[in-house]
Amino acid sequence: MKLYKPSNQQQSIMSNLIFFSLQKKLLVLVLSTTMISILITTILFLNFDDIVIFEFQENIVLIGISLMIGLSIITYFLSKRLSGPIMKLSDAANEIAHGNFGIRTNIKTRDEIGQLSISFDEMAKKLQESQITIKQKEEVIQQQEDILLKFSQHTQNDCVGVVDIKDSTKISAELSDEDVTQMYEIFLNFMAKIVHTHNGKVVKNIGDALMFRFPDVDPNDSVVMKNVLECCLSMVDSHDELAKQLKAENLPELDYKISSTYGSVKVAKSTTSNISDIFGPTVNRCFKINSLCPKNSVVVGINLYEILQDFPEYEFTQFCSIEMKKKYGYSIFEARRKQ
Repeated sequence: MKLYKPSNQQQSIMSNLIFFSLQKKLLVLVLSTTMISILITTILFLNFDDIVIFEFQENIVLIGISLMIGLSIITYFLSKRLSGPIMKLSDAANEIAHGNFGIRTNIKTRDEIGQLSISFDEMAKKLQESQITIKQKEEVIQQQEDILLKFSQHTQNDCVGVVDIKDSTKISAELSDEDVTQMYEIFLNFMAKIVHTHNGKVVKNIGDALMFRFPDVDPNDSVVMKNVLECCLSMVDSHDELAKQLKAENLPELDYKISSTYGSVKVAKSTTSNISDIFGPTVNRCFKINSLCPKNSVVVGINLYEILQDFPEYEFTQFCSIEMKKKYGYSIFEARRKQ
């Protein structure tokens, strides 16, 4: 037995019958009220002489008023039936505005309001799902609030470097806040690019200083160790290029100091970032010797000097700092290329 399947034209007609638009409903309401008024008026007019109550003018007025009230009541209930779904949507929108994303309208009318209700309920569902996801993430962050850094259980030997602007406080005092921000942005990004060119890793910036590292290096690998020093010396060589970039933005020329050390570090993994931080005496030493570095020069600690001292293309000059030697127990060397 073959099942009957309506044609596309028949399906279109059925769809139009099912989807009775709000505009058509309003038209029906107006036409119905008008037709009822005309019908009643016609009946009364045709039977005017046979109806006893019309013998008195007062009765005619009362009947007219009664008809008006009756039609008004019918119109009110019909309009209420039409406006009800709209009011329901309005109330639901107010609930959404107050943060109640669990509200649903569930309007089943087969018109534009019904379609709007479906879209509204779908939007509310997605907002509720997003709210749940946000709350779950907030709970995770709350749990991790007291554990911002997780230290690894092993130490490794890194080459640590710091490049710091000389007299930055004095220079910044003469610039606007906007110029200071732009100056730091140009300087830090310029130096970070050099670090990346030499396969180093930027750890973080601390004010106007940039800390970088070459993780877990082999001190017996001459190529790797030479690359570390070349990174630092490239920063010195790029002084004029940096000055051009700053001048193009009407910013003053900058001098800076570069220091590098070698030794064991403790790695800390941040729970809020993919970038690792490092701690330990090697890091502290790198910052301390940076303060004694001449402008636009490179200084290295004793550990790194002992690795690089036999490289024929470089020369090292020891700083005579009795205070540093006495207080911290290590020496400082300025590194430069041989002429």
